[in-house]
Amino acid sequence: MNFFPTPYPDEILYSTLGRYSIRSGNLKEIHNFEDLFSTRSCIATLELPVKLDALIENMPINTLYTAEYFIKYHTLFPYYAAFISPERAEEIRGTMRNGNGSIPYIKLGLISYSINLNQYFKFCPQCFKEDIKIYGEPYWHRIHQITGVFICPKHKTPIYNSKELIRAGNRQRFINPTSDNCIVEKETQYTDKVMEKMLWIAEDIDNLLKGGFKHKDQEWFKSQFRAKLIKKGYARMNNYIHQKKLKQGFQEFYGQEYLDIVQSPLSDSSQCWLSTMVRNNNRVTYALRYLLLARFLEIPLDTLFNNKIGLINNTDIPENAIDAYQGLWEERLKELIQLNLSIREIASILGSSTKTIRKVIAELDIKPFWKYNGGGKYIKNKYIDTEEFKAKRGDLRKQWLDLLKQYPDKSSNQIRQEHQAVYRWLTRYDIDWLRQHARRNVERPNAVDWQQRDQELVIKVKQVVKEMQEGKPERITWTTVGSKLGVSGWMSKKKDKLPLTKQYIESVQESLQEFQVRKIKWGIKQLEKEDMEITLWNLVETAGVKPKYMNAIKTDIEKLLLEKGYECDFPNYEDK
Repeated sequence: MNFFPTPYPDEILYSTLGRYSIRSGNLKEIHNFEDLFSTRSCIATLELPVKLDALIENMPINTLYTAEYFIKYHTLFPYYAAFISPERAEEIRGTMRNGNGSIPYIKLGLISYSINLNQYFKFCPQCFKEDIKIYGEPYWHRIHQITGVFICPKHKTPIYNSKELIRAGNRQRFINPTSDNCIVEKETQYTDKVMEKMLWIAEDIDNLLKGGFKHKDQEWFKSQFRAKLIKKGYARMNNYIHQKKLKQGFQEFYGQEYLDIVQSPLSDSSQCWLSTMVRNNNRVTYALRYLLLARFLEIPLDTLFNNKIGLINNTDIPENAIDAYQGLWEERLKELIQLNLSIREIASILGSSTKTIRKVIAELDIKPFWKYNGGGKYIKNKYIDTEEFKAKRGDLRKQWLDLLKQYPDKSSNQIRQEHQAVYRWLTRYDIDWLRQHARRNVERPNAVDWQQRDQELVIKVKQVVKEMQEGKPERITWTTVGSKLGVSGWMSKKKDKLPLTKQYIESVQESLQEFQVRKIKWGIKQLEKEDMEITLWNLVETAGVKPKYMNAIKTDIEKLLLEKGYECDFPNYEDK
Protein backbone atom coordinates (compact mmCIF):
# COMPACT_ATOMS: atom_id res chain seq x y z
CA MET A 1 0.00 0.00 0.00
CA ASN A 2 1.23 3.51 -0.72
CA PHE A 3 -1.08 5.04 1.91
CA PHE A 4 -3.12 4.02 4.94
CA PRO A 5 -5.88 6.03 6.69
CA THR A 6 -5.13 7.32 10.17
CA PRO A 7 -7.46 5.56 12.65
CA TYR A 8 -9.87 7.92 14.40
CA PRO A 9 -10.40 7.92 18.20
CA ASP A 10 -12.11 4.68 19.29
CA GLU A 11 -12.44 3.59 15.66
CA ILE A 12 -12.61 -0.16 15.22
CA LEU A 13 -9.99 -1.48 12.76
CA TYR A 14 -12.70 -2.89 10.50
CA SER A 15 -13.88 0.70 9.93
CA THR A 16 -10.36 1.95 9.10
CA LEU A 17 -9.94 -0.86 6.56
CA GLY A 18 -13.33 0.12 5.14
CA ARG A 19 -12.13 3.70 4.66
CA TYR A 20 -9.02 2.37 2.90
CA SER A 21 -11.27 0.40 0.54
CA ILE A 22 -13.17 3.57 -0.41
CA ARG A 23 -9.96 5.44 -1.23
CA SER A 24 -8.00 2.59 -2.85
CA GLY A 25 -9.54 2.96 -6.30
CA ASN A 26 -9.81 -0.82 -6.66
CA LEU A 27 -12.61 -1.81 -9.02
CA LYS A 28 -13.24 -5.13 -7.26
CA GLU A 29 -13.61 -5.45 -3.50
CA ILE A 30 -11.50 -8.62 -3.40
CA HIS A 31 -8.49 -6.59 -4.59
CA ASN A 32 -8.61 -4.66 -1.32
CA PHE A 33 -7.85 -7.88 0.52
CA GLU A 34 -4.84 -8.47 -1.72
CA ASP A 35 -3.61 -4.95 -0.90
CA LEU A 36 -4.18 -5.33 2.84
CA PHE A 37 -3.31 -8.97 3.51
CA SER A 38 -1.62 -10.27 0.33
CA THR A 39 -4.30 -12.94 0.00
CA ARG A 40 -7.86 -13.44 -1.15
CA SER A 41 -8.35 -16.19 1.45
CA CYS A 42 -9.60 -13.83 4.12
CA ILE A 43 -12.87 -12.37 5.37
CA ALA A 44 -13.84 -9.01 6.83
CA THR A 45 -14.02 -9.60 10.59
CA LEU A 46 -15.43 -6.97 12.92
CA GLU A 47 -14.59 -7.88 16.53
CA LEU A 48 -11.35 -9.90 16.39
CA PRO A 49 -9.55 -9.48 13.02
CA VAL A 50 -6.67 -11.77 12.01
CA LYS A 51 -3.62 -11.72 9.71
CA LEU A 52 -2.47 -8.45 11.32
CA ASP A 53 1.22 -9.22 10.75
CA ALA A 54 0.52 -9.39 7.02
CA LEU A 55 -1.32 -6.06 7.27
CA ILE A 56 1.72 -4.44 8.92
CA GLU A 57 4.07 -5.87 6.27
CA ASN A 58 1.96 -4.22 3.55
CA MET A 59 1.92 -0.82 5.25
CA PRO A 60 3.63 2.17 3.62
CA ILE A 61 7.38 2.43 4.25
CA ASN A 62 8.42 3.74 7.70
CA THR A 63 4.99 3.14 9.20
CA LEU A 64 4.85 3.32 12.99
CA TYR A 65 1.84 1.01 13.28
CA THR A 66 2.22 -2.45 14.84
CA ALA A 67 -0.09 -5.41 15.19
CA GLU A 68 -0.04 -4.96 18.98
CA TYR A 69 -1.13 -1.33 18.59
CA PHE A 70 -4.15 -2.28 16.49
CA ILE A 71 -5.10 -5.15 18.84
CA LYS A 72 -4.95 -2.94 21.92
CA TYR A 73 -6.55 0.26 20.63
CA HIS A 74 -8.71 -0.68 17.65
CA THR A 75 -10.18 -4.17 18.22
CA LEU A 76 -12.49 -5.64 20.87
CA PHE A 77 -9.73 -7.88 22.25
CA PRO A 78 -9.16 -5.73 25.40
CA TYR A 79 -12.79 -6.35 26.34
CA TYR A 80 -13.46 -9.94 25.28
CA ALA A 81 -10.10 -11.13 26.68
CA ALA A 82 -10.07 -8.98 29.83
CA PHE A 83 -10.62 -11.85 32.27
CA ILE A 84 -8.44 -14.59 30.80
CA SER A 85 -4.96 -15.60 31.94
CA PRO A 86 -1.82 -13.87 30.58
CA GLU A 87 -0.76 -17.06 28.81
CA ARG A 88 -4.14 -17.48 27.14
CA ALA A 89 -4.21 -13.82 26.14
CA GLU A 90 -0.79 -14.08 24.50
CA GLU A 91 -1.91 -17.18 22.60
CA ILE A 92 -4.97 -15.37 21.22
CA ARG A 93 -2.92 -12.31 20.29
CA GLY A 94 -0.65 -14.62 18.32
CA THR A 95 -3.66 -16.06 16.52
CA MET A 96 -4.90 -12.58 15.61
CA ARG A 97 -1.51 -11.80 14.15
CA ASN A 98 -1.15 -14.94 12.04
CA GLY A 99 -4.22 -17.19 12.44
CA ASN A 100 -7.54 -17.88 10.76
CA GLY A 101 -10.78 -15.93 11.17
CA SER A 102 -12.74 -18.10 13.62
CA ILE A 103 -9.91 -19.26 15.88
CA PRO A 104 -9.86 -16.23 18.26
CA TYR A 105 -13.64 -16.57 18.75
CA ILE A 106 -13.28 -20.27 19.55
CA LYS A 107 -10.32 -19.78 21.90
CA LEU A 108 -12.20 -17.06 23.80
CA GLY A 109 -15.27 -19.29 24.09
CA LEU A 110 -17.52 -16.77 22.32
CA ILE A 111 -19.03 -19.61 20.31
CA SER A 112 -19.93 -21.71 23.37
CA TYR A 113 -21.29 -18.94 25.63
CA SER A 114 -25.06 -18.55 25.88
CA ILE A 115 -24.60 -15.03 24.49
CA ASN A 116 -25.60 -14.00 20.99
CA LEU A 117 -23.21 -11.44 19.51
CA ASN A 118 -24.65 -8.33 17.84
CA GLN A 119 -26.29 -9.01 14.47
CA TYR A 120 -26.08 -5.44 13.15
CA PHE A 121 -23.47 -2.70 13.11
CA LYS A 122 -24.45 -0.12 15.73
CA PHE A 123 -24.16 3.65 15.85
CA CYS A 124 -24.86 6.63 18.08
CA PRO A 125 -26.75 9.38 16.18
CA GLN A 126 -24.90 12.15 18.03
CA CYS A 127 -21.47 10.57 17.41
CA PHE A 128 -22.45 10.18 13.74
CA LYS A 129 -23.12 13.92 13.41
CA GLU A 130 -20.02 14.93 15.37
CA ASP A 131 -17.75 12.68 13.29
CA ILE A 132 -18.94 14.30 10.06
CA LYS A 133 -18.46 17.77 11.54
CA ILE A 134 -14.95 17.06 12.90
CA TYR A 135 -13.53 14.49 10.42
CA GLY A 136 -15.73 14.96 7.38
CA GLU A 137 -17.02 11.37 7.52
CA PRO A 138 -18.64 8.94 9.99
CA TYR A 139 -16.99 5.75 11.25
CA TRP A 140 -17.84 2.68 13.33
CA HIS A 141 -16.99 3.27 17.00
CA ARG A 142 -15.47 0.38 18.93
CA ILE A 143 -17.55 0.82 22.11
CA HIS A 144 -20.83 0.78 20.14
CA GLN A 145 -20.13 -2.66 18.63
CA ILE A 146 -19.85 -4.52 21.94
CA THR A 147 -22.66 -6.92 22.83
CA GLY A 148 -24.22 -5.63 26.04
CA VAL A 149 -23.69 -1.92 25.31
CA PHE A 150 -26.95 -0.09 24.66
CA ILE A 151 -25.96 3.44 25.71
CA CYS A 152 -23.26 5.69 24.28
CA PRO A 153 -21.10 6.50 27.34
CA LYS A 154 -20.10 9.85 25.82
CA HIS A 155 -23.57 11.21 25.13
CA LYS A 156 -25.52 9.01 27.58
CA THR A 157 -28.15 8.29 24.93
CA PRO A 158 -29.31 5.03 23.30
CA ILE A 159 -27.40 3.57 20.36
CA TYR A 160 -29.19 1.98 17.39
CA ASN A 161 -28.89 -0.85 14.91
CA SER A 162 -27.84 0.19 11.43
CA LYS A 163 -29.42 -1.52 8.43
CA GLU A 164 -26.24 -3.54 7.80
CA LEU A 165 -25.82 -7.10 9.08
CA ILE A 166 -22.39 -7.95 10.50
CA ARG A 167 -22.38 -11.59 9.44
CA ALA A 168 -24.35 -11.99 6.22
CA GLY A 169 -23.98 -11.86 2.46
CA ASN A 170 -20.56 -11.25 0.94
CA ARG A 171 -18.04 -11.38 3.78
CA GLN A 172 -15.20 -10.28 1.53
CA ARG A 173 -16.07 -6.59 1.56
CA PHE A 174 -16.03 -3.84 4.15
CA ILE A 175 -19.25 -2.01 5.01
CA ASN A 176 -18.98 1.68 5.88
CA PRO A 177 -21.49 3.80 7.83
CA THR A 178 -23.53 6.16 5.66
CA SER A 179 -26.58 8.37 6.02
CA ASP A 180 -28.51 5.68 4.15
CA ASN A 181 -27.70 2.74 6.45
CA CYS A 182 -27.56 4.65 9.77
CA ILE A 183 -31.15 5.80 10.18
CA VAL A 184 -33.15 6.07 13.41
CA GLU A 185 -36.59 4.95 12.33
CA LYS A 186 -38.02 4.88 15.85
CA GLU A 187 -36.47 6.27 18.99
CA THR A 188 -35.73 3.75 21.74
CA GLN A 189 -37.06 4.44 25.23
CA TYR A 190 -35.82 2.73 28.40
CA THR A 191 -37.01 3.22 31.96
CA ASP A 192 -34.82 5.35 34.21
CA LYS A 193 -33.77 2.30 36.26
CA VAL A 194 -32.73 0.34 33.19
CA MET A 195 -30.95 3.38 31.71
CA GLU A 196 -28.97 3.72 34.93
CA LYS A 197 -27.76 0.10 34.75
CA MET A 198 -26.98 0.41 31.04
CA LEU A 199 -24.88 3.50 31.63
CA TRP A 200 -22.95 1.83 34.47
CA ILE A 201 -21.94 -1.09 32.28
CA ALA A 202 -21.23 1.07 29.21
CA GLU A 203 -18.86 3.23 31.28
CA ASP A 204 -17.17 0.14 32.77
CA ILE A 205 -16.67 -1.38 29.32
CA ASP A 206 -15.36 1.92 27.99
CA ASN A 207 -12.84 2.06 30.86
CA LEU A 208 -11.92 -1.56 30.21
CA LEU A 209 -11.13 -0.72 26.57
CA LYS A 210 -9.04 2.32 27.51
CA GLY A 211 -7.55 1.27 30.83
CA GLY A 212 -4.81 -1.10 29.72
CA PHE A 213 -5.48 -3.46 32.65
CA LYS A 214 -3.07 -6.36 32.98
CA HIS A 215 -4.35 -9.91 32.54
CA LYS A 216 -4.74 -11.99 35.70
CA ASP A 217 -5.30 -15.68 36.39
CA GLN A 218 -8.79 -16.82 37.38
CA GLU A 219 -7.58 -17.37 40.95
CA TRP A 220 -7.08 -13.60 41.31
CA PHE A 221 -10.66 -12.76 40.33
CA LYS A 222 -12.09 -15.61 42.43
CA SER A 223 -10.20 -14.26 45.44
CA GLN A 224 -11.45 -10.71 44.82
CA PHE A 225 -15.07 -11.79 44.47
CA ARG A 226 -14.86 -14.22 47.40
CA ALA A 227 -13.60 -11.51 49.75
CA LYS A 228 -16.46 -9.20 48.81
CA LEU A 229 -19.05 -11.99 49.00
CA ILE A 230 -17.90 -12.69 52.57
CA LYS A 231 -17.91 -9.02 53.50
CA LYS A 232 -21.47 -8.58 52.24
CA GLY A 233 -22.74 -11.74 53.93
CA TYR A 234 -23.23 -13.86 50.81
CA ALA A 235 -20.50 -16.36 51.72
CA ARG A 236 -18.62 -17.78 54.69
CA MET A 237 -14.90 -18.15 55.10
CA ASN A 238 -15.19 -21.93 54.66
CA ASN A 239 -16.12 -21.35 50.98
CA TYR A 240 -19.82 -21.88 51.62
CA ILE A 241 -21.90 -19.55 49.46
CA HIS A 242 -25.52 -18.61 50.18
CA GLN A 243 -26.59 -19.20 46.59
CA LYS A 244 -30.29 -18.49 47.13
CA LYS A 245 -29.56 -15.27 49.03
CA LEU A 246 -27.00 -14.21 46.40
CA LYS A 247 -29.39 -14.78 43.49
CA GLN A 248 -32.17 -12.89 45.27
CA GLY A 249 -29.93 -9.91 46.02
CA PHE A 250 -28.49 -9.87 42.49
CA GLN A 251 -31.97 -10.09 40.96
CA GLU A 252 -33.29 -7.22 43.09
CA PHE A 253 -30.23 -5.08 42.31
CA TYR A 254 -30.50 -5.31 38.50
CA GLY A 255 -34.13 -6.24 37.91
CA GLN A 256 -35.45 -8.90 35.55
CA GLU A 257 -35.94 -6.51 32.63
CA TYR A 258 -32.29 -5.46 32.48
CA LEU A 259 -30.94 -9.00 33.01
CA ASP A 260 -33.07 -10.21 30.09
CA ILE A 261 -31.80 -7.38 27.88
CA VAL A 262 -28.14 -8.28 28.55
CA GLN A 263 -28.84 -12.03 28.07
CA SER A 264 -27.98 -12.87 31.68
CA PRO A 265 -31.19 -13.92 33.48
CA LEU A 266 -30.87 -16.10 36.56
CA SER A 267 -32.40 -19.57 36.59
CA ASP A 268 -33.21 -21.76 39.60
CA SER A 269 -30.77 -24.38 38.33
CA SER A 270 -27.46 -25.05 40.09
CA GLN A 271 -25.92 -24.52 36.64
CA CYS A 272 -27.08 -20.88 36.58
CA TRP A 273 -24.24 -18.73 35.26
CA LEU A 274 -23.96 -16.76 38.52
CA SER A 275 -23.82 -19.91 40.67
CA THR A 276 -21.19 -21.40 38.38
CA MET A 277 -19.16 -18.19 38.35
CA VAL A 278 -18.78 -17.91 42.15
CA ARG A 279 -18.00 -21.58 42.68
CA ASN A 280 -14.43 -22.77 43.10
CA ASN A 281 -13.68 -23.53 39.45
CA ASN A 282 -11.47 -22.19 36.67
CA ARG A 283 -14.15 -21.63 34.04
CA VAL A 284 -14.08 -18.29 32.24
CA THR A 285 -17.43 -16.73 31.38
CA TYR A 286 -18.51 -13.79 29.22
CA ALA A 287 -16.71 -10.55 30.17
CA LEU A 288 -19.97 -8.64 30.73
CA ARG A 289 -20.89 -10.97 33.58
CA TYR A 290 -17.68 -10.18 35.47
CA LEU A 291 -18.63 -6.52 35.25
CA LEU A 292 -22.19 -7.22 36.42
CA LEU A 293 -20.92 -9.07 39.49
CA ALA A 294 -18.27 -6.43 40.22
CA ARG A 295 -20.87 -3.62 40.11
CA PHE A 296 -23.20 -5.60 42.35
CA LEU A 297 -20.41 -6.17 44.91
CA GLU A 298 -19.29 -2.52 44.63
CA ILE A 299 -15.81 -3.36 43.35
CA PRO A 300 -14.36 -0.53 41.21
CA LEU A 301 -12.72 -1.68 38.00
CA ASP A 302 -9.28 -0.45 39.06
CA THR A 303 -9.57 -2.32 42.38
CA LEU A 304 -10.78 -5.49 40.66
CA PHE A 305 -7.62 -5.67 38.55
CA ASN A 306 -4.94 -3.93 40.59
CA ASN A 307 -5.63 -3.84 44.35
CA LYS A 308 -6.02 -6.78 46.69
CA ILE A 309 -9.27 -6.26 48.58
CA GLY A 310 -8.78 -5.31 52.27
CA LEU A 311 -10.16 -6.59 55.57
CA ILE A 312 -13.19 -8.82 55.84
CA ASN A 313 -16.15 -7.96 58.07
CA ASN A 314 -13.98 -5.36 59.83
CA THR A 315 -11.95 -8.10 61.53
CA ASP A 316 -8.20 -8.37 61.81
CA ILE A 317 -8.13 -11.18 59.27
CA PRO A 318 -6.60 -9.91 56.02
CA GLU A 319 -7.86 -11.21 52.70
CA ASN A 320 -4.72 -13.25 52.08
CA ALA A 321 -5.45 -15.17 55.30
CA ILE A 322 -8.68 -16.71 54.01
CA ASP A 323 -6.91 -19.88 52.94
CA ALA A 324 -5.20 -20.09 56.34
CA TYR A 325 -8.58 -19.66 58.01
CA GLN A 326 -9.93 -22.49 55.88
CA GLY A 327 -7.21 -24.74 57.29
CA LEU A 328 -8.11 -23.74 60.87
CA TRP A 329 -11.79 -24.38 60.13
CA GLU A 330 -11.02 -27.89 58.91
CA GLU A 331 -8.91 -28.62 62.00
CA ARG A 332 -11.80 -27.47 64.19
CA LEU A 333 -14.12 -29.79 62.26
CA LYS A 334 -11.84 -32.74 63.00
CA GLU A 335 -11.81 -31.85 66.70
CA LEU A 336 -15.60 -31.68 66.87
CA ILE A 337 -15.91 -35.07 65.18
CA GLN A 338 -13.83 -36.58 67.99
CA LEU A 339 -16.23 -35.14 70.62
CA ASN A 340 -19.02 -37.57 69.68
CA LEU A 341 -21.22 -34.74 68.36
CA SER A 342 -23.83 -35.24 65.67
CA ILE A 343 -23.50 -33.69 62.22
CA ARG A 344 -26.29 -31.26 63.07
CA GLU A 345 -24.53 -30.17 66.25
CA ILE A 346 -21.21 -29.72 64.40
CA ALA A 347 -22.93 -27.69 61.69
CA SER A 348 -24.52 -25.45 64.32
CA ILE A 349 -21.19 -24.78 66.09
CA LEU A 350 -19.36 -23.99 62.84
CA GLY A 351 -22.22 -21.89 61.46
CA SER A 352 -22.55 -24.12 58.42
CA SER A 353 -25.05 -26.53 56.89
CA THR A 354 -25.15 -30.31 57.37
CA LYS A 355 -24.67 -30.67 53.60
CA THR A 356 -21.41 -28.67 53.75
CA ILE A 357 -20.16 -30.67 56.75
CA ARG A 358 -20.76 -33.97 54.96
CA LYS A 359 -19.11 -32.62 51.80
CA VAL A 360 -15.96 -31.54 53.65
CA ILE A 361 -15.80 -34.86 55.53
CA ALA A 362 -15.79 -36.61 52.16
CA GLU A 363 -13.19 -34.22 50.68
CA LEU A 364 -10.85 -34.68 53.66
CA ASP A 365 -11.38 -38.45 53.49
CA ILE A 366 -12.33 -38.55 57.18
CA LYS A 367 -13.66 -41.96 58.19
CA PRO A 368 -16.65 -41.14 60.43
CA PHE A 369 -17.20 -43.49 63.34
CA TRP A 370 -20.99 -43.31 63.15
CA LYS A 371 -23.26 -45.17 60.78
CA TYR A 372 -26.48 -43.86 59.27
CA ASN A 373 -28.56 -42.98 62.29
CA GLY A 374 -31.65 -41.11 61.20
CA GLY A 375 -29.96 -37.75 60.69
CA GLY A 376 -27.02 -37.71 63.12
CA LYS A 377 -28.98 -38.04 66.36
CA TYR A 378 -27.53 -41.34 67.57
CA ILE A 379 -23.78 -41.67 67.93
CA LYS A 380 -22.03 -45.05 67.80
CA ASN A 381 -25.41 -46.86 67.98
CA LYS A 382 -27.13 -48.41 65.00
CA TYR A 383 -30.42 -46.74 64.24
CA ILE A 384 -32.16 -50.09 63.88
CA ASP A 385 -31.24 -50.99 67.50
CA THR A 386 -33.02 -47.99 69.01
CA GLU A 387 -36.45 -47.96 70.58
CA GLU A 388 -37.44 -45.10 68.33
CA PHE A 389 -36.76 -47.26 65.28
CA LYS A 390 -38.86 -50.14 66.62
CA ALA A 391 -41.75 -47.79 67.42
CA LYS A 392 -41.62 -46.22 63.95
CA ARG A 393 -41.47 -49.63 62.27
CA GLY A 394 -44.59 -50.75 64.11
CA ASP A 395 -46.44 -47.57 63.21
CA LEU A 396 -45.54 -47.77 59.49
CA ARG A 397 -46.40 -51.48 59.30
CA LYS A 398 -49.86 -50.64 60.65
CA GLN A 399 -50.21 -47.79 58.14
CA TRP A 400 -49.35 -50.15 55.26
CA LEU A 401 -51.86 -52.79 56.36
CA ASP A 402 -54.53 -50.09 56.67
CA LEU A 403 -53.76 -48.91 53.13
CA LEU A 404 -54.18 -52.46 51.78
CA LYS A 405 -57.63 -52.61 53.41
CA GLN A 406 -58.54 -49.10 52.25
CA TYR A 407 -57.69 -49.88 48.60
CA PRO A 408 -58.68 -53.52 47.98
CA ASP A 409 -58.68 -53.04 44.20
CA LYS A 410 -55.15 -51.57 43.97
CA SER A 411 -51.79 -53.30 43.76
CA SER A 412 -48.90 -52.41 46.08
CA ASN A 413 -47.27 -50.50 43.24
CA GLN A 414 -50.42 -48.42 42.70
CA ILE A 415 -50.78 -47.68 46.43
CA ARG A 416 -47.15 -46.60 46.70
CA GLN A 417 -47.64 -43.83 44.10
CA GLU A 418 -49.61 -41.76 46.62
CA HIS A 419 -47.81 -42.95 49.77
CA GLN A 420 -44.14 -42.77 48.83
CA ALA A 421 -42.82 -41.97 52.31
CA VAL A 422 -44.29 -45.09 53.93
CA TYR A 423 -43.23 -47.33 51.07
CA ARG A 424 -39.64 -45.99 50.89
CA TRP A 425 -39.04 -46.40 54.63
CA LEU A 426 -40.31 -49.97 54.66
CA THR A 427 -38.31 -50.76 51.53
CA ARG A 428 -35.14 -49.51 53.19
CA TYR A 429 -35.55 -51.02 56.66
CA ASP A 430 -38.21 -53.75 56.49
CA ILE A 431 -38.11 -55.15 52.99
CA ASP A 432 -38.76 -58.81 53.94
CA TRP A 433 -41.95 -57.92 55.84
CA LEU A 434 -43.10 -55.66 53.00
CA ARG A 435 -42.65 -58.47 50.47
CA GLN A 436 -44.81 -60.74 52.62
CA HIS A 437 -47.56 -58.09 52.67
CA ALA A 438 -47.53 -57.02 49.04
CA ARG A 439 -50.45 -57.35 46.65
CA ARG A 440 -49.65 -58.10 43.03
CA ASN A 441 -52.71 -59.73 41.42
CA VAL A 442 -55.11 -56.85 40.86
CA GLU A 443 -57.33 -56.84 37.81
CA ARG A 444 -56.41 -54.12 35.33
CA PRO A 445 -58.58 -52.55 32.66
CA ASN A 446 -58.38 -54.59 29.48
CA ALA A 447 -58.93 -51.92 26.83
CA VAL A 448 -56.69 -49.00 25.84
CA ASP A 449 -58.43 -45.90 24.57
CA TRP A 450 -56.27 -45.54 21.45
CA GLN A 451 -58.21 -42.53 20.19
CA GLN A 452 -57.44 -40.57 23.36
CA ARG A 453 -53.85 -41.78 23.39
CA ASP A 454 -53.43 -40.68 19.75
CA GLN A 455 -54.79 -37.19 20.50
CA GLU A 456 -52.44 -36.77 23.45
CA LEU A 457 -49.44 -38.26 21.68
CA VAL A 458 -49.60 -36.12 18.53
CA ILE A 459 -49.26 -32.94 20.62
CA LYS A 460 -46.07 -34.27 22.22
CA VAL A 461 -44.73 -35.46 18.86
CA LYS A 462 -45.20 -32.01 17.30
CA GLN A 463 -43.24 -30.39 20.13
CA VAL A 464 -40.37 -32.89 19.79
CA VAL A 465 -40.22 -32.42 16.01
CA LYS A 466 -40.16 -28.64 16.44
CA GLU A 467 -37.15 -28.92 18.79
CA MET A 468 -35.38 -31.28 16.35
CA GLN A 469 -35.92 -28.85 13.47
CA GLU A 470 -34.66 -25.81 15.41
CA GLY A 471 -31.56 -27.32 17.02
CA LYS A 472 -28.57 -29.20 15.65
CA PRO A 473 -29.94 -31.39 12.83
CA GLU A 474 -31.28 -34.81 13.76
CA ARG A 475 -33.03 -36.98 11.24
CA ILE A 476 -36.79 -37.09 11.81
CA THR A 477 -38.02 -40.70 11.81
CA TRP A 478 -40.44 -42.81 13.83
CA THR A 479 -37.50 -44.22 15.78
CA THR A 480 -35.82 -40.92 16.69
CA VAL A 481 -39.10 -39.24 17.67
CA GLY A 482 -40.22 -42.26 19.69
CA SER A 483 -36.85 -42.46 21.41
CA LYS A 484 -37.05 -38.84 22.56
CA LEU A 485 -40.50 -39.49 23.99
CA GLY A 486 -39.37 -42.73 25.62
CA VAL A 487 -41.96 -44.79 23.69
CA SER A 488 -39.89 -46.10 20.80
CA GLY A 489 -40.67 -49.67 21.88
CA TRP A 490 -44.35 -49.53 20.90
CA MET A 491 -45.08 -46.29 19.03
CA SER A 492 -43.94 -47.40 15.57
CA LYS A 493 -45.48 -50.86 16.05
CA LYS A 494 -48.87 -49.36 16.87
CA LYS A 495 -48.81 -46.67 14.18
CA ASP A 496 -52.00 -48.02 12.56
CA LYS A 497 -53.85 -47.33 15.81
CA LEU A 498 -52.48 -43.77 15.89
CA PRO A 499 -53.86 -42.15 12.70
CA LEU A 500 -53.23 -38.52 13.76
CA THR A 501 -49.68 -39.24 14.90
CA LYS A 502 -49.00 -41.33 11.80
CA GLN A 503 -50.26 -38.65 9.43
CA TYR A 504 -48.12 -35.97 11.08
CA ILE A 505 -44.89 -37.99 11.27
CA GLU A 506 -45.21 -39.12 7.65
CA SER A 507 -45.61 -35.46 6.63
CA VAL A 508 -42.34 -34.41 8.29
CA GLN A 509 -40.12 -37.49 8.25
CA GLU A 510 -37.07 -37.14 6.02
CA SER A 511 -35.28 -39.23 3.47
CA LEU A 512 -31.53 -39.53 3.95
CA GLN A 513 -30.92 -37.02 1.14
CA GLU A 514 -33.35 -34.46 2.60
CA PHE A 515 -31.66 -34.83 5.97
CA GLN A 516 -28.20 -34.24 4.45
CA VAL A 517 -29.43 -31.04 2.74
CA ARG A 518 -30.81 -29.76 6.06
CA LYS A 519 -27.44 -30.45 7.70
CA ILE A 520 -25.70 -28.43 4.98
CA LYS A 521 -28.07 -25.48 5.55
CA TRP A 522 -27.30 -25.63 9.26
CA GLY A 523 -23.57 -25.92 8.57
CA ILE A 524 -23.58 -22.78 6.39
CA LYS A 525 -25.33 -20.81 9.16
CA GLN A 526 -22.78 -22.03 11.72
CA LEU A 527 -19.83 -21.04 9.51
CA GLU A 528 -21.35 -17.59 9.00
CA LYS A 529 -21.91 -17.22 12.71
CA GLU A 530 -18.31 -18.23 13.47
CA ASP A 531 -16.84 -16.05 10.71
CA MET A 532 -15.29 -19.08 9.00
CA GLU A 533 -14.61 -19.32 5.28
CA ILE A 534 -17.16 -21.35 3.29
CA THR A 535 -15.10 -24.22 1.89
CA LEU A 536 -15.87 -27.86 1.19
CA TRP A 537 -13.85 -29.09 4.14
CA ASN A 538 -15.30 -26.55 6.55
CA LEU A 539 -18.80 -27.60 5.47
CA VAL A 540 -17.95 -31.30 5.83
CA GLU A 541 -16.55 -30.83 9.33
CA THR A 542 -19.25 -28.47 10.60
CA ALA A 543 -22.32 -30.11 9.06
CA GLY A 544 -21.09 -33.66 9.69
CA VAL A 545 -21.85 -34.83 6.13
CA LYS A 546 -19.32 -37.28 4.79
CA PRO A 547 -17.78 -36.26 1.44
CA LYS A 548 -18.87 -39.51 -0.22
CA TYR A 549 -22.51 -38.56 0.37
CA MET A 550 -22.16 -34.98 -0.85
CA ASN A 551 -22.07 -35.77 -4.58
CA ALA A 552 -25.73 -36.82 -4.39
CA ILE A 553 -26.70 -33.37 -3.09
CA LYS A 554 -24.19 -31.36 -5.13
CA THR A 555 -26.92 -29.44 -7.00
CA ASP A 556 -28.68 -28.56 -3.73
CA ILE A 557 -25.41 -27.32 -2.18
CA GLU A 558 -24.57 -25.14 -5.18
CA LYS A 559 -28.07 -23.65 -5.17
CA LEU A 560 -27.83 -22.81 -1.45
CA LEU A 561 -24.41 -21.19 -1.84
CA LEU A 562 -25.36 -19.19 -4.92
CA GLU A 563 -28.44 -17.84 -3.15
CA LYS A 564 -26.15 -16.55 -0.38
CA GLY A 565 -23.59 -15.07 -2.79
CA TYR A 566 -20.80 -17.63 -2.19
CA GLU A 567 -18.61 -19.26 -4.78
CA CYS A 568 -19.21 -22.97 -5.24
CA ASP A 569 -16.33 -24.19 -7.42
CA PHE A 570 -15.73 -27.20 -5.20
CA PRO A 571 -13.80 -30.22 -6.53
CA ASN A 572 -15.60 -33.40 -7.51
CA TYR A 573 -17.02 -34.82 -4.29
CA GLU A 574 -16.45 -38.44 -5.32
CA ASP A 575 -12.70 -37.76 -5.48
CA LYS A 576 -12.77 -36.88 -1.82
